[in-house]
Amino acid sequence: MSEERTERDYFGFLPCEWTIEFDGGKISPIPDFDENTAWVDKYTNEDGFFYPATVPREEVDPITMEPLKYIPKTERPAHLHSIRPSHELCLSTSGLPKDIREGPGSFIIHLLAYLFGVRLQFHDWCLDGRLPIREKVRTHNIRFTKETGEEFLSYCYKTWKSWAEKEQKLITNLLFMHTRSPSYEWEWGRFTIEYMVLDGCYRLAEGLPFVQKGSSHGKRIESLCQKFSIRINKDLIREIVRLRNDLFHETLWDGSQPGTAISSSSFILPTHLRRLNQRLIMALLGYKTPYIQTGWWFFGNYSFDQPSEK
Repeated sequence: MSEERTERDYFGFLPCEWTIEFDGGKISPIPDFDENTAWVDKYTNEDGFFYPATVPREEVDPITMEPLKYIPKTERPAHLHSIRPSHELCLSTSGLPKDIREGPGSFIIHLLAYLFGVRLQFHDWCLDGRLPIREKVRTHNIRFTKETGEEFLSYCYKTWKSWAEKEQKLITNLLFMHTRSPSYEWEWGRFTIEYMVLDGCYRLAEGLPFVQKGSSHGKRIESLCQKFSIRINKDLIREIVRLRNDLFHETLWDGSQPGTAISSSSFILPTHLRRLNQRLIMALLGYKTPYIQTGWWFFGNYSFDQPSEK
């Protein structure tokens, strides 16, 4: 019989000092949390995002890999960059030793990023693009207590472990792309990623299975909403599908070129689609909360602390 042991890893950046304990693991701030928070805050833009630094290319010693000199005229915003860690992840595991990043570790940190509306990554892996840090740009409009967060992680982790490897990988990738979406500065870029997430949600729902295969894109969205008792807005669904078809099949964005001025209603549609995805992800994981039935086309914050049905 395999002995249970604790696997540890570090990630960032989560601007929250909570120690979160859940069934199968624990998330806690590292000793350098305050120092690293000050560093992140120092380099976070006034708009609330942490941006890649401008860096030059360097010549390095082939043996020591120490930098020798800068290469002139090579400065540019870094394509990949890193951020200091904020938390330690501990997971209880059994069986053969494995890299927890390949499965449960990735699921937990990207689920946590989804919950808090930020982007997270392992401490020595790189990120690309801007990262939402300050509360005004965090991208999930829910409020919750530490106890609710612990309950949510416990329930979703138990659900994830009960799924086959294919479904486990799919939900982890959905969470990764969903939390990556706000790094895109153009609304058509965010829309593209969020529609990929929506398609992935439908594919996951097919595989579990919650819905039947086939049907048009509009019917797919409605069938997902009906299955999980998510409110339906036929006009917005029709507009989302129109934007998707024009962009994916004709490279048109609201009848124009991507990157040009569009209608105010189309400008906000990527945000509506994101909120729909946030409810779908929670519903697919089986977590019961009245939040799922709230209107995904409304602004403002929602309480996430109502008792869930087990």
